[in-house]
Order: sequence, then C-alpha cells, then structure tokens
Amino acid sequence: MYKRQRHAVGVTLGYETNYGPSGRVFYERRNLFGHAELLRVEAEVSRIGAGGGTQNVNSRLGASLRRPGMIDGRTTMVLEAAALRERLDAYDRDAIIATALLERPIGDRWQVRGGPTFETGRIGRDGDLQPFTLLGLVTGVRYDSTTSLLDPRSGIRVDAAVTPFADLAEGGGFVRAVGTARTYLDLTGDGGSVLALRASLGSLFDAAREVPLDKRFYAGGGGSVRGYDYQGIGPRDARDRPLGGLSLVEGSVELRQRVSGSFGIVAFVDAGSVGTSSAPEFSDVRVGAGLGLRYATTIGPLRLDVGVPLNRQPGDSGYGIYVGLGQAF
Repeated sequence: MYKRQRHAVGVTLGYETNYGPSGRVFYERRNLFGHAELLRVEAEVSRIGAGGGTQNVNSRLGASLRRPGMIDGRTTMVLEAAALRERLDAYDRDAIIATALLERPIGDRWQVRGGPTFETGRIGRDGDLQPFTLLGLVTGVRYDSTTSLLDPRSGIRVDAAVTPFADLAEGGGFVRAVGTARTYLDLTGDGGSVLALRASLGSLFDAAREVPLDKRFYAGGGGSVRGYDYQGIGPRDARDRPLGGLSLVEGSVELRQRVSGSFGIVAFVDAGSVGTSSAPEFSDVRVGAGLGLRYATTIGPLRLDVGVPLNRQPGDSGYGIYVGLGQAF
C-alpha cells in the first residue's frame, strides 16, 4: 500500500557574500501513474545581488520524472528537461537541456547510470552569444556507504562520470571526465566529532576544437574552495575574467564538532587548481580556510561558513560567507 503523501512542496534558501541571496522552490507528485513514479518541478533564481539590476540574475526552470521498476524490475528511468539563463563572470549562457538516463543498482551500495543528453542554446561573453548544439552520452557510477544524504557521519561516497560530446553545430567533439570521492570518519563513535575529507579530479580530452565555456573546469566558491570568488580560481583573460581550464583538482578537510544540543562548529581547509592541460596541475594551487556554525534540524543541518583565501590573486575578495542547508560536502 502506498502510504507516503502524494504531494510535497519545498523551499531552499541560500546566501553568498559576492552574489547575494538565492532560492529554489519545488513541487513533487509521487505515484503519478500508479507505479511509484516521482514527478518534480522546480524553479531556481540566484545571483540576485550581483549588481546591474536584473541583468546578472541567473534562473532555471526544470522538471524531472523518475520511473522505477523498468526492464528487469530494478532499473529506474530518469527523464529531465530544463531551461536556464546564466550570467556569470566566465560566460553568459541561455540553454535548453534534456536528458534520458537509466539507473540500476548493483548490490546495496553501487549504482550505474547511462543515457543520452542534449543541449542547445547560445553561449558567449559581453552580450555576444553564439549558437551551440551538443549531443552527449552520459556513463557514470556511484558508490555510497554513508549514513545520511545531508549529514553523513561515517562511510564513503564516490561519484564518477565520463561523457563524450559531439558538437552538432561546429563538428568535432570532446570527452569530459570528472570524479569526486568523499569519506567521513566518526572520531568519537557517537557523531560528536566527524572528520570529513573530499577529493575531486576532472579532465577534458580529445578537444579538437574550442571546448564550450560551460564545459570547461572552474574552481572557487561554496562547495569548492571557500573564501574565493565563484569560478575565481584558474586562468584569466586580460580583463581578469575566468577562462576555465582543461583539468581540475580539488581537496577539502573539515572537522565537524558538536558543541551543545543541536549546535556545532566546523573548521575547514579547501584547496584547488585549474590547469591548461588535460593532466591535473599542481603548480598554482589556491588554498582557503575558515570556520563555520551548524544547527541540526530534522531535514539536515543549517550551515553558515566564513572562509578566507590564504594565497589570493590580485582582485580576489578578502573573504566569503556562505549560508545553506546541508553540509558543504
């Protein structure tokens, strides 16, 4: 018998120093056709305080449908579509994205996924947006032995994907590979002190032509290297704007300490580098460090982090403040 509520509505709010508040609202309809489907529709807006009125506001409207029990009874079909508008320091993009994936568990902790993805729209800088159309094939794997999605205290989580893209507009193509591993160590056995570690690697291969700006790698900001501007780490042009790179290496160490009741504190160090070749580069690693507060709720911890860049470049901000729901990683 299907016992969960069929309808759900939620709101997520966030804040980052340089770009102001962000928000997301979603609606979910469970068991849509009577086979445990999940329909989710969401709208997101960010960079509200980035300056320039509404010109620099980012937005996204998307929908997804999950249909479990396909093929052999264990495979889930995931259909996603979204329309988005991005106005970033690195690029401007208006795009429509559609993806059709199949996900299948292997045992209790492994999952594999794969399927086509299609993107079309315009991308560029300074208002000069050029049309693009990409067709890709997503292949990915995930391993998860953690205890919680939003507040893990032990276990390991690994997510890796390799996606070959064909450029239908200009010809040629490239392969984008990225992987992230996280591990959580419960130092006291009761979740009072948790050591969290994260490492990410990314590379672009076989780029016969210029890789679209949004598929390049960037680092900096919340969820990356805190204390630095979003996408602020890596190669820059003559106007000090991010160019992105062909490789990425990132790492984080975070000590999470419960203080009293629902309150906790964290200390963290993040590091990252963006390279101009497909092989990860370590010659220009940027490091950020800081402290944060946590307040535990039934849906995950509320997070407030303050980070500072330890070896910033000219033009970098002196600190960053990040507010959100759930741990940083």
